[in-house]
Amino acid sequence: MHLQKNIETFAKEPDLLERISERAYREALHLPMEVIEEYEFLARGEYNENFVFSHPESGKKYVLRVNHGSQMHLKKQISYEAHALSLLEKSGRVPKVYYVEEKGDKGILLMDFLEGRALRYETDLSVAGQILADIHSTEYAREKDRGELRLLSPENPLYAMLSESASLLRCYELSPFMEEEIYNRTHTLWKKGVDLERKYAKTLFSKDFCIINTELNSGNFLIRNEEKKLEEKPEAVISSYLIDWEKPLYAHFAQDLGHFLAPTTSFWKTDCILHEKDKALFFHAYKEALAGRRSFSGIEEQTELFILFNCIRGLSWCAYAYAEYQKGRDIQNEDTFRKIKAYLTDPFLSSVEELFRESQIKSYRN
Repeated sequence: MHLQKNIETFAKEPDLLERISERAYREALHLPMEVIEEYEFLARGEYNENFVFSHPESGKKYVLRVNHGSQMHLKKQISYEAHALSLLEKSGRVPKVYYVEEKGDKGILLMDFLEGRALRYETDLSVAGQILADIHSTEYAREKDRGELRLLSPENPLYAMLSESASLLRCYELSPFMEEEIYNRTHTLWKKGVDLERKYAKTLFSKDFCIINTELNSGNFLIRNEEKKLEEKPEAVISSYLIDWEKPLYAHFAQDLGHFLAPTTSFWKTDCILHEKDKALFFHAYKEALAGRRSFSGIEEQTELFILFNCIRGLSWCAYAYAEYQKGRDIQNEDTFRKIKAYLTDPFLSSVEELFRESQIKSYRN
């Protein structure tokens, strides 16, 4: 019965039946040598699939993550993810890794299954602030992190985001599906980013670097119980987490905060755009949880800058993805395509343009 169930689960990837039978895999979780646990499909991303199973003796749930490619063009994508998770294990905010193996074009990783629901912007901004503070304040000995899995670190984060955006917009510009108005408006925002980079790049300091996630969509948070206020119960049991670490970096803390608060992020799955009072609530929780562990420069000012750059990157990706969907190459998801079109038309696009007009970033030096 177990074998038949697993054959069905791995019907498109039958080689996984052999992978889960290997001794090293079994020993990593103290599984019996005979495969008697049943695997079920959990979730799929563009470059990975996730399966869940229960340990036949303890009943504890684990996730088998299977990698199919790399957004970062890494040779060992799943090992890079596992390395980042191991570095962050002491934060208590990420799944624990038990096993990782690269074989052929398919890497696999074994980690804890964590319970929880997706983040709700209406109720969970304080929890998100606490989660990110715990992650950003996790000690990381950069000088000791050597070898091919060493976390990538852009010397100039703003330039790196502009460079990626330029590549995406160039693909859109050369596409037969390019629409001139969309290109002109998104490229105008990109050029404003160039001006901002020239003005503010030197206000960013490496002392404000930490391990960041870079993809803080609401679905990448797992929320359970409300986190206790630090002054009420410092030893509060952690019950909310940040998962999906495909693209971690050692980079500026505000790149994460900017991504989390940017309208191009919140609008994607929830149709929500955060207002100033929402951002203030988030910043209060983040700074309160950070206190005594890390001291970052100009948190609000730096985050505002990265909100704009995340908007440039998000819209550039939408333009690129719009052309790809028109070609019919990527996985066809009508809801995703509809959302991409919403990003590239009014009222959303004009609201981002208004953000750039209204923004008054203060140069922060320390």
